[in-house]
Amino acid sequence: MDKPSSPRPRSDARESAAIAFAGIAKRYRGREVLRDVSFEVPAGSSTAVAGVNGAGKSTLLRCLLDFCQADAGSIRIDGRDSTELQARRALGWLPERFVPPAHLDARECLHWLAGLRGMPLDAARLETLSAQLGLDEPALRTRARDLSKGMTQKLGLVSIGLSASPTWVLDEPMSGLDPLARRHVTRLIEGARHDGRTILFTSHGLRDLPALCDQLVVLHEGSVRFCGSPAQFSHQYGSDDLETAFLECVAPAAPEDGNGCRRASAAQAMA
Repeated sequence: MDKPSSPRPRSDARESAAIAFAGIAKRYRGREVLRDVSFEVPAGSSTAVAGVNGAGKSTLLRCLLDFCQADAGSIRIDGRDSTELQARRALGWLPERFVPPAHLDARECLHWLAGLRGMPLDAARLETLSAQLGLDEPALRTRARDLSKGMTQKLGLVSIGLSASPTWVLDEPMSGLDPLARRHVTRLIEGARHDGRTILFTSHGLRDLPALCDQLVVLHEGSVRFCGSPAQFSHQYGSDDLETAFLECVAPAAPEDGNGCRRASAAQAMA
């Protein structure tokens, strides 16, 4: 297997889209999951896709990874159709539920994953990442089947950090992690951004996002409700607290009262 290309330098990072979604639509059993989803992930940037459960976040990533086909629209990776295997070689993927081979210990899993990428395991980098994420030596000697959910997630994050993939696609990377580990993941993503990698990730943790992303996309009921910076999001929805702004963003249109005026939304009423 060819070794993935190295991350692009920051100097030209903003010149093109690493990933471009255009008019993506997807239906499951007659239910519309995604509707005309269009946005770009600038090269060398970090983009977070936020939304409530069932908003379509994971489905969008599955379409990107060619795990399922969109019913309409197109996805391009570095200008190439995402259905091309060579285009997807640029992607390093971490699912929300990372499931390594149960019979291997954590270190063996990392060797196995490095082999799938066609590259040797970088022992020095492994030591640095393991220490950073709290995956100590006893954990590295533990069979995958015996690791906790949090430790398994850390193992997946270490694997992504060891890859040479220029673009990381992470589905809920903070899932199952304690507060200290979440801080470590924040540093991991910050380091990847500094190195010029492109990051696309989904998240329920809105409070983490200002430190993690340059661009925020809010998906709601299968459609893009917002696309811009976290600062623009806070300004547009009138709150420096991203959770409050998010509630305002996804709130249904306020009904009119008898005088033709719209009632305050739930978020406004709480302010």
